[in-house]
Amino acid sequence: MWTTILIILALLIINAMLGYAIYLLLALQKQKKAFSQAKLARTKRLKESCEIIAKAMQSGECNLSEGVIRLKMLLEPLGHSLKNYASMYQLYEVVMDMPTHEARRTLKKNERMRLDLQRESSEVDLEKKIKKELPLLLNYLEKL
Repeated sequence: MWTTILIILALLIINAMLGYAIYLLLALQKQKKAFSQAKLARTKRLKESCEIIAKAMQSGECNLSEGVIRLKMLLEPLGHSLKNYASMYQLYEVVMDMPTHEARRTLKKNERMRLDLQRESSEVDLEKKIKKELPLLLNYLEKL
């Protein structure tokens, strides 16, 4: 009699553990699906942002320096690098350490003008090459 009760009790415990394991597996599957969807949505947003910036750079709506700074940050999470585009990366190297916002406002006027001249001359020197690289970038983004 005790053995029968113990067997029934063991079967109840095993069934409860099995039910909990199934519940955990379903929760894990749901979590993986949500993570995958979030990752796809993030990739889509990053891709769209890169496309908007690249097209704005092509049309002159976006300053080339600002564009390369923004593209550098957006391409990295996509597993791509601005280094694949030599002229854009060259401009990025010129402007990457230049102060912005409040740090720029604290500079003396002649220092700001010197930095602006350096940035603008680099943009002029690299503009044609960058405009040739932008379709390559847009082509890459289209394939994502």
